[in-house]
Amino acid sequence: MGLRTLLSLVLAGLLMVTAGFISWLGYSSSHRALKHTTEQEFALSNGVASQEIADFLNDPANRLLDELSRRARRGMLNLKDDKALGFDLAERLRVNRNLAWISYSDAQTGHFIGVYRIANNGIVLDISDPGMGNDHEEIITPEGGEIPYQGKQPNDYDPRKRDWFKNAILADSTVWSQPYVFMDGVKGITASRAWKSSDTAMPVGVFTVDFYLKDLESLLDGIAQKIGGFSTILEPDGTLVCSSNNPDATALVTALGDWIRSDPDFKNINGRATSHLVPISIGSTTYLAALDHVQTPSGLRCIVAGMVPESVIFDQVNRLVSQIGLIGGLVALILAMLAGWFMAHRISEPLHALGNDLARVGQFHLAAENTPRSVVREVNQLRDAADRMKSGLRSFIKYVPDDLVRQLLSSGKEAVLGGEIRRLTVFFFDIEGFSTHSEQVTPSVLVHELADYFEILSRRLRQHSGTIDKFIGDGLLGFFNAPEKVPHHENLACRATLIGLQEVALYQKDGNRIPFHTRVGLHCGDVLVGNIGTPERFAYTVLGDVVNVASRLENLNKVYGTQILGSGEVREHAGDDFEWRHLDRVSVAGRKGSMDIYELMGLKDGVDEDRLRNRKLYEEALAHYFARSFFDARSIFGQIVGNCPSNKAALLMMTRCDHMVSRDLPPDWDGVFVYNIK
Repeated sequence: MGLRTLLSLVLAGLLMVTAGFISWLGYSSSHRALKHTTEQEFALSNGVASQEIADFLNDPANRLLDELSRRARRGMLNLKDDKALGFDLAERLRVNRNLAWISYSDAQTGHFIGVYRIANNGIVLDISDPGMGNDHEEIITPEGGEIPYQGKQPNDYDPRKRDWFKNAILADSTVWSQPYVFMDGVKGITASRAWKSSDTAMPVGVFTVDFYLKDLESLLDGIAQKIGGFSTILEPDGTLVCSSNNPDATALVTALGDWIRSDPDFKNINGRATSHLVPISIGSTTYLAALDHVQTPSGLRCIVAGMVPESVIFDQVNRLVSQIGLIGGLVALILAMLAGWFMAHRISEPLHALGNDLARVGQFHLAAENTPRSVVREVNQLRDAADRMKSGLRSFIKYVPDDLVRQLLSSGKEAVLGGEIRRLTVFFFDIEGFSTHSEQVTPSVLVHELADYFEILSRRLRQHSGTIDKFIGDGLLGFFNAPEKVPHHENLACRATLIGLQEVALYQKDGNRIPFHTRVGLHCGDVLVGNIGTPERFAYTVLGDVVNVASRLENLNKVYGTQILGSGEVREHAGDDFEWRHLDRVSVAGRKGSMDIYELMGLKDGVDEDRLRNRKLYEEALAHYFARSFFDARSIFGQIVGNCPSNKAALLMMTRCDHMVSRDLPPDWDGVFVYNIK
């Protein structure tokens, strides 16, 4: 017998013995593996269903409550006009078809404005006042028309007596109710959130977003159909919220609730290798249940459970295992495929994690991630390069506006030279007497004090959509309405300045802090904004007369003894939320023409009566001054100085009146005072 034949026979025999052994081993191990894999797939399907339910409830509720609360705080939502607010809520309900109600309730009066859905996607506006007997309902058509409607709403409805209202008033975030019967007779759940204005500590009112349980039940029916079983939503304590249709629904929910209450600290059954499905027996049928905790940042907490008869899951497994016993000859190929899968997994897992990390970088999330190392050296080199890139980006955003960097990363385009003319509100902050401070403390202490000071101002400016252009020594230059467009940017600039300086003052009450006194100049108008410099190096900044005027106004604070000076342009467009004092009419260095300047005194209702009385006297005297009645003007300015000797502006104008009396003024004199200081 030839050597080749002998080796062939030996190898064939070895292969047959090996194949038989592997077939037997594969039969037993495959049954366990397939059973476990099927359990995991079912548990993962339930996890997907949990996410689908969370998205159904949490996404519209959190988004709408955030938007409504934010718009109310900014004064962009007309809470005093029932029709305007009702039409606004109706349009939101019309485009969010998963919702049943959207409403607003006044915390003080219980005044209620709500919109709810009726048949054929009709929208009904409901308005009521507790104890007034003037409940009113009407249908809001898509074209904005109004049709009288008589629903089943209770008379004299007072939302303040409802649990969802009381819980929202006591909380600082979204509150989810337990299921209850709405006032239109349909059962559902409510997400509610109270909002507070910037100048009050108590809630002003409560917004709600409501869901009908029948809509959730329709969603659960669809999920149950996908998994071939039963789906339900439970409270964290095991109480039923709603479920899909099933003949055994009552018994299944009761059994699940008992299991949850007996093991309240159970871990999510989410398809991991250490997970096991929960068996629930109803009569002769055994169900396997997968449970997932749902807990969103907005406060939604529940348990989503999917249940499938055990036979549905494992009949297919048993068929597959039987087929495996017939293909023992292909075991070697399967092992090779498994080995290839294992190696591919070892190589692809770090790459997958690295890809996700880079995707987050594209969304401007630069936190350090502990991505796994690979057995391939080149993959590890790529991982290290990504870490270095994120570290560089984290350093980069400390030098440029983060909104601008986010825009660049999201666009995927390289920054280039260029700009545009846009209307901005420009602010300039500077510290009075900074040289004196620098001579009295060590440089290290001064740097840390400046860092704390700038951090407070920068945070408040960014919170109001402002952009920091640059730090100029002890000064700060910035603007509103770029790179992103910001509605009412003049108002936001004034508000951010007042709040930032107020927080700085509170911070510096600590006797160990350097008492920086800040001067601010505010002006608005068209400027050139964009990437300015050379093709190799440029900065995102602003240029133009508006910037120069803001700097001049900051300097003029020391002439008038004020802290915040704004131009007439800012005063005109900032709205009625602030108290201003018309200070003077001036011409500043580097700019043709004159301008009226105003002191920003504070927020409406935030300035004491003495300052307001002196403001009234000052503006009366200023009117006499512009009318050339210098004796009358001086008399009133003198009265102000008598009331408040520290009123530097009144003392300055009194001195100027004395000077004007002795001058021979030209016929076209209009009260403009020319300043040549820069």
